[in-house]
Amino acid sequence: MIDSLRQIVALNRHDTLEVKALLGLTNEFLRKDVSQARLYAQQVVRTSSQLNYPYGMCAGYGYMVSMFQSGTQTDSALHYLGQLEKLAKAHAEDFRIPKNYNQTAGLFYKAQGEYQRAMPYFLENLKLATKEDENKAGTLLNIGNTYSQMADYRNAMKYHLQALTIFEKLGNKRGQSFCLHGLATDYYFLKQLSKSEEYLHRSLAMKTDLGDRRGLITTWQGLGNVAKDRNQFETAHQYYLKSLAMAREMKLAGDEIITLHQMGMNYMRKPDPAEARKVFSDGLARARQFGDSTLSTRLKSALMGIDMEEQKKKQTETAYLNNLNTFIVSGDKSGLALEYNRLSEYYALNKDYEKAFEYLKKHEALTDSLEGSAVLVQLRTMEEQFKNDQKEKEIELLKKDQELQKAEISRQRANTTIIVVALISVIVISVLLINRYRVLNKTRRLVELERMRNTIARDLHDDIGSTLSSINIISQMALKDANGSSSNFQRIAQHSSSMMESMSDIVWSINPNNDSPEQVISKMKEFAAEILDPLDIGYTFTGEENLHAVTLDAATRKNLLLIFKEAVNNAAKYSGASIITIHFNKQADTLEVAIQDNGKGFDAEVISSGNGLRNMKARATSLRGKLELKSSAGTGTAISLSIPIT
Repeated sequence: MIDSLRQIVALNRHDTLEVKALLGLTNEFLRKDVSQARLYAQQVVRTSSQLNYPYGMCAGYGYMVSMFQSGTQTDSALHYLGQLEKLAKAHAEDFRIPKNYNQTAGLFYKAQGEYQRAMPYFLENLKLATKEDENKAGTLLNIGNTYSQMADYRNAMKYHLQALTIFEKLGNKRGQSFCLHGLATDYYFLKQLSKSEEYLHRSLAMKTDLGDRRGLITTWQGLGNVAKDRNQFETAHQYYLKSLAMAREMKLAGDEIITLHQMGMNYMRKPDPAEARKVFSDGLARARQFGDSTLSTRLKSALMGIDMEEQKKKQTETAYLNNLNTFIVSGDKSGLALEYNRLSEYYALNKDYEKAFEYLKKHEALTDSLEGSAVLVQLRTMEEQFKNDQKEKEIELLKKDQELQKAEISRQRANTTIIVVALISVIVISVLLINRYRVLNKTRRLVELERMRNTIARDLHDDIGSTLSSINIISQMALKDANGSSSNFQRIAQHSSSMMESMSDIVWSINPNNDSPEQVISKMKEFAAEILDPLDIGYTFTGEENLHAVTLDAATRKNLLLIFKEAVNNAAKYSGASIITIHFNKQADTLEVAIQDNGKGFDAEVISSGNGLRNMKARATSLRGKLELKSSAGTGTAISLSIPIT
């Protein structure tokens, strides 16, 4: 798709088709390479402004808002949102533009954490949705996501399921992946972790197939949250690391902050408050830079929780130390020994084993004189426990290093095997496809050549042969009849001209350079100008833009042109019209051509047996098409031709 869209842009047509191709490229790169997507969006805005194409400008502004907001450039996002609002007010009659503004504004305020402000925009778009298409499904999805952020999970699930139903009918996998993730979030907050994990893995598989790197960030976050709630802290940490790495690679600050917050909460559950503080502080700095008040509040609250826990510990430690000083001043050795023991237990609970061991030694040294040598056993036990803890930590670290090395080696081997198998598969499939393409192309070419030879032979025999015979007969008559030679030579000239025109049509129809609909229409315009301009008959061609994607073979081009010429000739000779309208339209796999004049008309029942009309119908039948003629005295004549195209 990207290659096809780039080929259209490379034509430098500077028209609406180029704008649509640029919009398609922006959408494709939005979830793969944001910087590249931004370049295409800027080109959309420039080209649309030059063409005065409001809808193109509207779509470009919408993408700019989304990308600047994701990159923490809130001021720039607000600027383009204001431009989009002005455009929506100026072109309210084109419902697509207000609809695009509503969606962009809703997503902007939702990403800022202003869910109550975002919801009316989405609900307004739902009113504008008249059919079950991707726009309606996307609006339902946005409403479901907003309800989820507002903790109304029942309503969120209802809208997510409605959106998923429409996306499945349309076969839109990207939309399905978003809905599956939304449902997973609903189940997660309803504490149904197994259902949440099931939907997250389904969403992850679709996003992986689509190459949706931005979507993978949120799905990894969701899987990390599920693992965290199951107390699987290391599994959760690995998912968060994947999400964080992708967010930073794509420079998506909002997703980076959310991942940092969840990673900090995972450290708090372990518990590891020191690491949690580092992660929360990093996230808070990014949230303040990003201007996200909701995430900033969450991160500040988390840091305050850590501070409160540490403050409680500090107060407890201070109380023990004050008691210790009191016993030292009073000289109460029994109380002093007891306080040494309490401090040792306090530091051991908080995993500060050095201080725990230090105070235990003081306790044992003091109680040794009070209770005898039995305390030495306890001292040695504590010392051994301290040493064992240190050794166990070292052993655990070595085991983890070995496991990581084994996992890395296994992963590398698996990746190598997969790459080799994939390369071999690609080579084999490519060879088979190329060979199949060559065989099909050769066969198709032979059939087309044979058909073309038969057609050219028939045309030369029917048109050119009969005309040459007429010229020969008239020439003989002219030689014998001296008095009537002038009229005979005039007939020879007419037949020669007709033969040249037929020969020109045959050559034009078999020329492959004339396959495009633009060439056919150009030929029609050329003929119309030759016939109608001398008679001062006006004519218009409409609907040409509907035929950009149409390709016509030689037989279709020839018969279509001859039907057109016959219709225009008849109108010029007999209708007495002042204007002739030619309209083109493409409906599914059918090409429609309508030729209408404002002349005097005729009784269709009387004229229906004429050679011209019979030839036109015969040509339409040869194209597997249908030709209809409508006319009555004083109402003009309308000819409608519909032919199938592939």
